Amino acid sequence: MQNPQKTLEKLGLTESEIRVYLSLVSGAKNIRDILKTSQLKRPTAYYAINSLRKRGLVTKPVEENTMIFTLEPYERLETLVEEKSRDIVALSKEIDQLIPSFTRKNANKDQKPLVSFYEGIEAVKTIVMETLYCKSKLHLSIAPQDNFFWQVGAEFVKTYVEERTRRNIETRNLWEKRIDPEVYEQYYREYSNVRILPPVMLGKFATTIFLYDDKTLYISSLTNAYCVLIQSQEHKDMMTAIFEGLWSASEKH
Repeated sequence: MQNPQKTLEKLGLTESEIRVYLSLVSGAKNIRDILKTSQLKRPTAYYAINSLRKRGLVTKPVEENTMIFTLEPYERLETLVEEKSRDIVALSKEIDQLIPSFTRKNANKDQKPLVSFYEGIEAVKTIVMETLYCKSKLHLSIAPQDNFFWQVGAEFVKTYVEERTRRNIETRNLWEKRIDPEVYEQYYREYSNVRILPPVMLGKFATTIFLYDDKTLYISSLTNAYCVLIQSQEHKDMMTAIFEGLWSASEKH
């Protein structure tokens, strides 16, 4: 059964605001009723009521000396959801602008390569999603037919590709085999350029490789569930040269 308190928490209401709101939902009208059902102290209850009024969830009649409080239509909660959604979109844009400024401040041509190891399905999924923050808006990938993406489930693929498309990230993909035409049309057609690796590579590898910005990401199969991220322009340049050599020897999907 749905928990109203948990849902209201997700909207950003405080514990005292939730108690007052639910008191009014249950039929409380005046401050005496609210204090009784919410178990709040009077100053805390009044503070919560004023906060709910500012949010547009509670109103107080304009008549003088009236201490009756009423709820706005419950649909007003949907307005809060829309506001929260707009705030998240705006925050995402601010973060997108902030990351490059941090990167520039810490840029150092002599910086040593960084090698990071991540283990576990959720950790790998998190690192994979972080590839969507690439500055170049371009991914190069080499992938076996049976790879982590499809092994972890179509829902993850759908989420990843939709977000990649939203961010206008183009891809050049080298695949071990052709995939189902319907799957190709649904997930890869718009922003992907796909080629099929030479037959000599068929069945010879199980790790997916992603190249973006100055990073190279190696993603194991779901069975092993790990990934290795190397941040090094020199290493990425070498892997890009290998990618281009394979690309020239591959067939169009």
